[in-house]
Amino acid sequence: MAMVLGLGAVLVAASTFHEPVFGQPSPSIAAPPATGSSAPALATAGPTATPEPTASPSQAPALGTPDVSASAGAGSCLPGFDATCPVIPAPTAAPSADPSTNRAVILHVPILEYHRVKPLSGESGYAVDLVVPPDIFAAQMDALRAAGWQTITMGQLGDYLRLGTQPSPRSFVISFDDGYEDGYSYAFPILQREGFVATFFVIAGRIGQADFLTSSEMRDLVAAGNEIGNHSISHVDLRVMTPERLVKETYGASTIIAGDVGVWPQSFSYPIGLTNPAVSDAVAATPGILTAVIQGGSKTETWANRLDLPRLRVGPGTYPPDLVERLNWYLP
Repeated sequence: MAMVLGLGAVLVAASTFHEPVFGQPSPSIAAPPATGSSAPALATAGPTATPEPTASPSQAPALGTPDVSASAGAGSCLPGFDATCPVIPAPTAAPSADPSTNRAVILHVPILEYHRVKPLSGESGYAVDLVVPPDIFAAQMDALRAAGWQTITMGQLGDYLRLGTQPSPRSFVISFDDGYEDGYSYAFPILQREGFVATFFVIAGRIGQADFLTSSEMRDLVAAGNEIGNHSISHVDLRVMTPERLVKETYGASTIIAGDVGVWPQSFSYPIGLTNPAVSDAVAATPGILTAVIQGGSKTETWANRLDLPRLRVGPGTYPPDLVERLNWYLP
């Protein structure tokens, strides 16, 4: 399958950068995707359109409804894949207007970055910063809801940027990296109690493995209004990948997730939170992807930097009042 990504041949050395967690010290640690009538030439069976928001600009756009029974047929995998690509469900909605002239909007939507919500059990060192106990997570969510904050998903944020519309005031995104099973068993019930939704960035190669989300759990999350995002196949530093491997890590992961969940991912999270032009180009060429997030950063959200969106990492030492105050900085 022919495709030109314009990916450089020079490999960049890997690094181990870690963004400090807000509220707690921790060790030191682009071309738009196709929207409208056709998907990039890369895909043999993929989305032909991006779901159109059905709500008014003051409300969150509606996500495409999963339809795991309808399919566009199975296609052959990219070179290097060992099996036939999964059957990809057909898109359920299509844009009714061309938004290309309405993308100058600047959003101020805080994007929170979590990893694990579960009781601490033997973690030490840097891993402790990645685990937020359920009672602390619940207190953080309680405080945000009481302060009037409401959630949208990364996919909805991407639609707002694509269409040039503003979400409701005090809208924010909750995201979870890596696709751990505790996102379903511990975080999900708390989110439901608060009336919140989140984006779960999963490592496609670990779906169904011990301690990671299963296909059934991901479908439950999506049915409740949450989003499953793409976090690559193997969770390696993509900046050191060959062009061929980049395609597998981005497009390949989306095909796996789409086959398991019933909808193509609209959002991407770079492993270790870092990217470069070659990696961003590969993500942009992946069918369905509207936005991508990094670790840390301070940019506002625009269509132009939709593949380089910053996040605020939250840890177990992030006190709920401090988190509310930090999000209030985003208000006009």
